[in-house]
Amino acid sequence: MVVALLHANCDACQGLHAELQALAPGWHQEEVEALTVMMPGQPGEPVLPGALKDEQGTVTWKLSECFGRVPGTAVVAVANRFGELYGVVEVHGPPTARVLAEALEWLDLAQRQCGECSAPLWD
Repeated sequence: MVVALLHANCDACQGLHAELQALAPGWHQEEVEALTVMMPGQPGEPVLPGALKDEQGTVTWKLSECFGRVPGTAVVAVANRFGELYGVVEVHGPPTARVLAEALEWLDLAQRQCGECSAPLWD
């Protein structure tokens, strides 16, 4: 599971959202779900295609707390199918490609450690 908490009028957030949307169809076939939640912004800001808008900020606030981040921080979080959090990557700062690569590393780890997702280890 990949959950992105992003800002609507931010180039880095928009770029990352586009990358996640491009990967989503392939992930869906692998039973990986990607979800973007847009943080509250200015009135009338458009919602990015495929994203959820949290106008009151209650959802993004709670998720930020669960992810161990200050509310309002743009992040990508990766969890396994049972909701166990594996990693949280901050969006602002590093280039989008590096943010995505780190999130993909966490996703790979979550999948490799899942008994239902990975090949069995025979003794």
